[in-house]
Amino acid sequence: MAGTAVNTGATRLEGRRERRRRELRLHIYEAARELFREHGFDATTVEHIAERADVAPATFFNHFQSKGGVLALMTSEVVDYLSETVTGHLDGSGTFRERLVGLGEDAAAQIQETQMVARDVMLELVRTQGRPDNTSPYLERVHAPMQAAIDEAKASGEVASSDDAAFLAEMVLGAFNAALTNWLADPNYPISERLPRAAAFVCDAIGAK
Repeated sequence: MAGTAVNTGATRLEGRRERRRRELRLHIYEAARELFREHGFDATTVEHIAERADVAPATFFNHFQSKGGVLALMTSEVVDYLSETVTGHLDGSGTFRERLVGLGEDAAAQIQETQMVARDVMLELVRTQGRPDNTSPYLERVHAPMQAAIDEAKASGEVASSDDAAFLAEMVLGAFNAALTNWLADPNYPISERLPRAAAFVCDAIGAK
């Protein structure tokens, strides 16, 4: 009985430690994310993050190898968000054209709201795409719901193109990607206007009513 009590107490203590560690890691992460949004990735140092989180720089390194590790985690969250956003819009109400243009408008608004860090995240996505060990390219995560929506629109007669849905999904995402690439190259590129315009353009190209 005494041994059981000791083991139970040790387990609870370990559980509290792990919970506190997770909470501290999240606190540091949130501080870094705020600074990235306010000042950008390059202008933010580990010392800035530690000061905002009210911890020592050594504590930061107990949780993240570098500030790049924080950005990688943010990028992973963005990929999840992109996938959910694409699925949410394409599964919504309205015509396929309305849903696709709405997706362009929403994506542009999100970029405008978080433009200080959005560019850093997009560049990290590009770098991740080029890694040979990458097993989940972000375009694959959004290609499947796009292809499914186009398949459905073709079946209902909303999309007139005779090309298969997989190819059309590539072309749609390619148009979005082209606008994003131009924005990455030129901070003054009018992304808020061009993403919805790109959506309307590809709708015309694939015969979406």
